[in-house]
Amino acid sequence: MRDDGKTFGQRLREARIRAGLSQSDLEEISGIPKARLSRYENGHVSPSIHTLERLARALGVSEASLLGDERAVLEGFFAALDARGIRIDSTERAARVANALADLVEALRGSEPAGIGEERTDEQVAATVESVERWLAEGGDRLSD
Repeated sequence: MRDDGKTFGQRLREARIRAGLSQSDLEEISGIPKARLSRYENGHVSPSIHTLERLARALGVSEASLLGDERAVLEGFFAALDARGIRIDSTERAARVANALADLVEALRGSEPAGIGEERTDEQVAATVESVERWLAEGGDRLSD
């Protein structure tokens, strides 16, 4: 897919308008709050894989059409996982991988998920890294909730 020079938010807004939907309509169809839809369209946040799937389904478009050239980044990410023997065979599992990676990045940055605001200690970061290393050593199959 060629790079159209547009952001995810711009493509989302265009798809919504093409579908003849307001943000309120899309909220009703997708179950995603209007305020969050606005943040996606304005480029303030990016959706999870699961949310991307819900948006595409609600708009009647492919996930790839919403991602544009960003799909190449995702393909590279999954190719790197595949090279290490980590198979992503479902959207649900992909979402768990993405959430685990986000947790690791937050831990390494010294921040908690939004709203908590406590910094991580060196011991907490080390424990998170150790947990990820164990997960990888065990074949990356510990993605269950």
